Amino acid sequence: MDISMVIDLLDEGIPLLFLIALGLAFYQGYRKNHTLLCEREDLLKRYLLFRGDKQVRLKIFGEDQKAYQELLKTISNSWKNFKRTYDQYLSSLSRNTARTRFLLRITTLGLLINSLRLLIADLLFLGLKIHLLYTVVRELSGYVVVILSFSLLRMQTYRFLRPKGRVMDLDREILFFPKGSSEGEKQGLYNEFDPLEVSGGDDGKKDQDPYRGAEGRS
Repeated sequence: MDISMVIDLLDEGIPLLFLIALGLAFYQGYRKNHTLLCEREDLLKRYLLFRGDKQVRLKIFGEDQKAYQELLKTISNSWKNFKRTYDQYLSSLSRNTARTRFLLRITTLGLLINSLRLLIADLLFLGLKIHLLYTVVRELSGYVVVILSFSLLRMQTYRFLRPKGRVMDLDREILFFPKGSSEGEKQGLYNEFDPLEVSGGDDGKKDQDPYRGAEGRS
């Protein structure tokens, strides 16, 4: 095999190997992050169901002080357990994101070094502006994958991680209103589930509670 052909194969094969390594690192990291976020969301849903059940029990056993205090203790302990597990998921997300970003940076550095090698070789041995332009365009096309990988990883984790990879603190309000929800969305929930007035039928009269009359007659 001619040595020039071997050099051409290396020039074409090395960038491809770097892009394959970058794609594998991104895919594994992104998939693990997705799994952690899904498990975190399932945990949040389960806790909301548990917390809602305990809130109902608080209203039922409100007059029984002993039962009421036990329920308060259960709610307090459940919040601590939920918070600890929730933080573990986000800590794992932070570590996996940092590891994935590190692998992407190492692979990108190798890709940059190889691109510089090709450009320097063209300048020293060929000196043709047309061939140099072709090499630049060919190498830049590979960095589209690099930019896309970093962008998708950031889009996946920016809501849960601070700029330096630290985990966002859990706010109790996210249990009831997701972050970023506007006041109009919150008011819409109140109007749907706890309206101030309930409109009547076609006659325009307000609906009356059927139990109020029974209470008045008793």
